[in-house]
Amino acid sequence: MFTVRTFDEVTSTNDLVKRALEAGEPEGLVVRAQKQTGGYGRQGRAWASPEGGLYASFLLRPEVDQAQLPTLSLVVALAVRRALAALVDAPYVSAIQVKWPNDVVLSRETSCEEEGSARAKETGFSKLCGISLEAHAGGICVGVGINVVAPNEVAFDIPGKNRPAYVADMASALKPLGTQAALDAVFEAELSAFQTLYRQWLSEGFQPFVELFNRYSALQDLPVAIEDRLGNLLGEGCVCGIDCAGQLLLTTPDGASVALASGEAHLIPCS
Repeated sequence: MFTVRTFDEVTSTNDLVKRALEAGEPEGLVVRAQKQTGGYGRQGRAWASPEGGLYASFLLRPEVDQAQLPTLSLVVALAVRRALAALVDAPYVSAIQVKWPNDVVLSRETSCEEEGSARAKETGFSKLCGISLEAHAGGICVGVGINVVAPNEVAFDIPGKNRPAYVADMASALKPLGTQAALDAVFEAELSAFQTLYRQWLSEGFQPFVELFNRYSALQDLPVAIEDRLGNLLGEGCVCGIDCAGQLLLTTPDGASVALASGEAHLIPCS
């Protein structure tokens, strides 16, 4: 299904796929690069792209209802989670989760004091993968960036609210392989998982994925604040899951139900 073109360095794999869309190339092209000089993620945010990361963009032309398209990024996240869960050591499998709307994360817990002397667990995340989805020239460009091996640059700083996690640190089978072989192993697992789930999404829609996403959701049953890109509050409450349209479902503090189609989810810390 896929035709892979690999480059040592590009401005962005998304840029190359969007040019291919403009040129009328068929579905199935995957552009992969060792390094990006101008990588970006969702909503055009800068995506740091040092060597050791897996950077790939997919050219897709799905023949589905327009309303179904936003759920594709959730399917991609599930595919990446499946691929990584098959590679990491057993203790890490359950900690690899999908974070609405477009990340794959490693869940971690820390303790925080509650009023009195009791202690509670506060959940946080380290980022394994970011996903972007752009409609362009009659098709879709899906960009996927996975942190596989920690960059050599000691002082390298990856921007964002979540610190990075690296697949190779959790996969004893990958550590002896070296950086290139580790990247190749993750890429092959990603392609295989995505091909399976993408075909199912094309034929059955998003309904079969709702329960799966909720099962692996990093936000399930947690209190969150949802903000737009400018930091404006869109909603606040406890996450109940997602619906068939890929919307995040919240129960607000006053008991109301809210469905949100977009935004950034931030955990509300315990106090």
